[in-house]
Amino acid sequence: MSTAALYDNDLILVPIYMIAAGLLALVFTNICVRVLPLFGMLDVPHGRHQHEHPVPRGGGIAIILAWVFTTAIALYHSGGNGLDPKEYRLFIQLGPPTLLITILGILDDKFELRSIVKLLAQIVVALYFCFTGAGIHNILGYTLPIWFTIPITICWVIGIINAFNLIDGMDGVAAGLAAIASFSMSVWILLTDGSLLIVICMLTFCGACLGFLRYNFSPAKIFMGDTGSLFIGLFFSYFSMAESAKAATVTSLLVPVLAMGVPIFDVFLAIMRRLFRKYVKKEPGVGIMTGDHDHLHHRIQDSIQDKKKTAYYLYFLAALLVAGAIFAASVSDLLQTLSFAVLLCIIFVVVRFATIEFYDVASMISDGIHIPHRSFLLTAIHPAVDMFLLVAAYVLTSILFQRNITFSPSTLKQALCYIAPFPVILILSGIYRTYWLRPGIARYYRLLLTLILAAVIVLALVLGFILLEFGKDRNQISLMREFFTTYAFMGISFIFLERFSLHYLESFCYSQLRRLANTKETHFSRTVIYGGGLFCKMFLVAENSVSNEFPTRTLIGIVDDNPSLRGLNVYGMNVLGTSYDLAKLKEKYKFDEVVIALRNIPEETRQRIHDFGRKNGIRVVEFRYEIK
Repeated sequence: MSTAALYDNDLILVPIYMIAAGLLALVFTNICVRVLPLFGMLDVPHGRHQHEHPVPRGGGIAIILAWVFTTAIALYHSGGNGLDPKEYRLFIQLGPPTLLITILGILDDKFELRSIVKLLAQIVVALYFCFTGAGIHNILGYTLPIWFTIPITICWVIGIINAFNLIDGMDGVAAGLAAIASFSMSVWILLTDGSLLIVICMLTFCGACLGFLRYNFSPAKIFMGDTGSLFIGLFFSYFSMAESAKAATVTSLLVPVLAMGVPIFDVFLAIMRRLFRKYVKKEPGVGIMTGDHDHLHHRIQDSIQDKKKTAYYLYFLAALLVAGAIFAASVSDLLQTLSFAVLLCIIFVVVRFATIEFYDVASMISDGIHIPHRSFLLTAIHPAVDMFLLVAAYVLTSILFQRNITFSPSTLKQALCYIAPFPVILILSGIYRTYWLRPGIARYYRLLLTLILAAVIVLALVLGFILLEFGKDRNQISLMREFFTTYAFMGISFIFLERFSLHYLESFCYSQLRRLANTKETHFSRTVIYGGGLFCKMFLVAENSVSNEFPTRTLIGIVDDNPSLRGLNVYGMNVLGTSYDLAKLKEKYKFDEVVIALRNIPEETRQRIHDFGRKNGIRVVEFRYEIK
């Protein structure tokens, strides 16, 4: 579709089509609310369900009908003006899968089909996409072989369909996120002078979802059911593949992906959570396809206790992610783009929302996964983690130097020269035999020397590559030197930061467990530690050890008779005062336990603390380390 054609009368009418789809969805949804119960399509509360009364399900029929009718009317009214005849293959590619998924969804909402039946249908849809040219046949201009196209298309279709199916566990969430995703993708298509047909499809779909949302927002009068969630997943799996195929840069590839960022993030966490529970914690009855009550929307709702606010949180996050992606793909300054996109993803996704998943991880550690198991897992995944960090460093450096990341033989050879020596040298050095939760200082020195050696080998390989490709071109050699320096510094820093982060992972997870456990109805001792020396540190190490029982203490702070420590922060806790201040501190902090963590405590001080405990009903215990 050309730019001139986009700004004709048909484009002006597109918002009207969107409004028409919304109105039509309102009518169809109202009919569904009344008719579906007559066919027994009711969601009766049980198990993991949150609603209290039977609610009609299968309302996705209204979304599908409103979208199909409005899109058909829009195309009939426009007479296909400005449309490339090739674009009409969309109906051949999307029509039969839509019919199959709609029938499957209706049957599932009526009879609750087995998961394997739905999975097989999704595989059939993915194969149909592959053989009608709608699959993932190229990435960033690089044509993929058919043996790779088929599995990656199957994984993508199944992943996106189930992402929206899983996120549809709370009133208004799936429909609202679908509306945001379709609207944002239509904006991106308009900005890139894309197809008018796809813009019409996107905006009429957005209107249909908004019309349905009128009855689906909390408290819901109807659920979309699998009829709706499966179709929404099908819709976005198809159009995301279509738009990704046109992407020429990594940032433009992010737009259709981050448009579905929240559902994708949720399904990723769900898979990780269920794998941990099934294969690590060995919980009975848990499987990848088994439902649970720990999805992103459930955790956020548990935190804020409000369904409507939970939906608004997710809408905000989805809009923020896709706005960042569109901004990243639109501006010319790639360094600013990178900073903006990375900050959005890290700050708003990981820090704010991903921490709700730490309870499972911390619980898993607390429940006593034995060190040999964790040692094996860490050793097994570390080469893959390092490879990912090196690839990330290479991509970020390429963006920083405004290089186009393409899959040509020349760029792949160059990337191989930069990346491959690091994991090879790390493996040969034996550095992966280190248990990085318990490293010694010498291992860090060895890691640094190994990385420097790998960097020298990279420099030699890249210099040879430049000389073969460009000869003694001073400009190319100068650019290579700057690129290499940036990449080597970034890659080595990433690997070191990962090792340091892992070193503190246990204590962090345990602190998350302690914080989250405090929200549960369990009695915790409010504890003050007497002594701010090395024995205090030993107590904290023991207290935060993964071999401990479930946490039973809330640590308030430290008391120490060294007046120079008053008001300071020691080992992450504030020094509240001296042992003479215990009575006053009890009134302020309401503690019920004192742990004496001082090896050579004067007998007079020990007696004073014990007397204070007896008079005030405070438990006094002494921490000791001894060899028997």
